[in-house]
Amino acid sequence: MTRSRFVHLVARFREMGEPVTTEESDAAFASAVLAPDELALWMRMDPRDRRHAVAVTKRFAGACPGAVREEVAGALMHDIGKSQVSMGRVARSVATIVALTPAMRRYRDHERIGAEMLQEVGSHPRTIELVAGTVFDATADALRAVDDA
Repeated sequence: MTRSRFVHLVARFREMGEPVTTEESDAAFASAVLAPDELALWMRMDPRDRRHAVAVTKRFAGACPGAVREEVAGALMHDIGKSQVSMGRVARSVATIVALTPAMRRYRDHERIGAEMLQEVGSHPRTIELVAGTVFDATADALRAVDDA
């Protein structure tokens, strides 16, 4: 594991322990970007994951000012698959490094799970491929970079 990845994981662990005071503004931000069915999925995410998604999306918008709605939606939904696995922050942290249980394996597979969820609600193919992590262009690279920031 690289030093930058370790620093990122420590920061995310700390962030997941902080209370969420931005729920209303996070929901308003998401509703301005997402289609109604996507928003319904996004609202099922843990409030801490929603807060993280908004922060990542704002960094993404700064890094990619020409991004279209479908790409911004991909940034906002990049962790939607995690909503299908109920684990606390310690288990999530362990799962990021090693998958010891079936739930941890599902957590690590959140990109595929999220892409399937978005496909089921009819999201745009560009949104789906960004969430799935199956595209390797400048926009996808920027999303990965701001998520790891």
